[in-house]
Order: sequence, then structure tokens, then C-alpha cells
Amino acid sequence: MIGGGIGMIFGLRLPFFGEGLVSGMWLALIGWFLNNASIQSYQRVVIQDVLEGVPVEHMMRSNPPTVGPDISVGELVHDHVMGTDDYGFPVLDAGRLVGLVTLEDVRAVQRDAWNTTTVREIMTPADQLVTVAPGEDSAQALYRLAQRDVRQLPVLSGDSLVGLLRRRDIVKWLQLHAEGGANLRA
Repeated sequence: MIGGGIGMIFGLRLPFFGEGLVSGMWLALIGWFLNNASIQSYQRVVIQDVLEGVPVEHMMRSNPPTVGPDISVGELVHDHVMGTDDYGFPVLDAGRLVGLVTLEDVRAVQRDAWNTTTVREIMTPADQLVTVAPGEDSAQALYRLAQRDVRQLPVLSGDSLVGLLRRRDIVKWLQLHAEGGANLRA
């Protein structure tokens, strides 16, 4: 962070000391990028430190809404998506997690095919999902979310779905923590 700040100051001052406006502007831009990168790196370290040791079960959404694999995409949209802010739904068959369907999956289907396409056809199968356990460290869960660039992770206890951990749940927890909320580690 200090290096980024020094680079920024150096880059901003150089054009005024006769070294050339264009090269000075490039250095200022480089300094700005370095500064932003150092700030983001610092924020990641702080978030990692705050989340470390906090189990996923403290942030997950327990008993999330689920759908069956054989409903149509049209039913999914009209009966489950509309009127909610949910982005993804665990797909259960006889109580067992078989996949996850998201709004991205729905967007990939032509609207005129919604009533003839089933959730099973568009979902991500369970064996391709990244999952977490309720007692797992939230910092590691956040890393998995970022690494796979997904918005939610199913939370499994053994083979049973016990929750859904969404990025926004972590953000909400961090906001409460930053605002001095109750002891959120308890």
C-alpha cells in the first residue's frame, strides 16, 4: 500500500518537473493502478482475517428454497424465481442433492422452450458443484466462491443439504461486523 502511494505521488509530480507531460501521465496512471492494487490486496487480507475461524453455518441460509429436477423451466421461473431475490436453487430428487439451477442457466434457454425444458436438462449436476460443510471456515468458503466465480455454494452435512452459502450472505455478515454488530463469531 505504501509502495502504491509512493508510486502515485511520484507519478503525479513528475509532469510538473519538466520530464514531459505524456511520460508523466503514464507514470501517474501506473501509480494509480499500483495504489488500487495495494488497496484491494489490503482489503482481501482484512476480510480473510475477519472471516478466519468463523464457521459457514454462521452465515449460510438454512433450509433454502429447493426445486425438483422434473419441473419445467417455465414453472421454475413463475413459481420460484418471480417475487424473490434468489439467484440459484438447489435441485433435490427424493431429498438428495442432484444439482443446482441458476438464473444464468435459465437465460441460456429460449423463452419459447421454457415449458418443454426441464430443470434437470439445464442444471449443473451435483458431481460438478463445489460444496462446503457447515463447520468449514468461512474464509476458505469465500476463496472457493471467488476461485470458481460462483454466487452460491450448497452446504452439505454428509450427503444432506443443510443450507446455501451465498456471496451476499458473506457481504451482509461483513457489513454487520464492520458496523460493530453483536459478537458475530459466537
